[in-house]
Amino acid sequence: MIKTKITLVLIVIATLFSMTTANFQPLKAEPVIMDINKAKDPGPGFGTEKLGTLSIDTQNKTVDISVNLTAVPKQDKVFEAWLVDADGSNYKLSLGAADGNSLKVSDHMVNPYTYTEFIITEEPIDDADPNAAGTYGGAELQAPFGQ
Repeated sequence: MIKTKITLVLIVIATLFSMTTANFQPLKAEPVIMDINKAKDPGPGFGTEKLGTLSIDTQNKTVDISVNLTAVPKQDKVFEAWLVDADGSNYKLSLGAADGNSLKVSDHMVNPYTYTEFIITEEPIDDADPNAAGTYGGAELQAPFGQ
């Protein structure tokens, strides 16, 4: 009887220890690679015409985003990349303008998984408006994003 109680206590202690140390593990997800597709017109959503490729890699709370586009913006326009909380506040976080056909961003974020969409907008080159223009293309972010 005593051996059973000791074994049970040790199992409980081991379980509690594993639960508390799990909170100290760094947040790490596998890199997410997906196609960027042209936006449906009318929207919402994205069609099947491929505009480029998106790669998102998170380590702890650092997010590395790489965008490679095959599409070309109109004259006097530039593509701007955004993360969107489409399932919540609809907040759009600008990642910056593409330089030619690519964009690379590394940022420390409190909760990168709140974002459920990646979008590309076509903006005037010297755009003073901080808001996003209409969606040109994008991708629904795969898990673990949008948790």
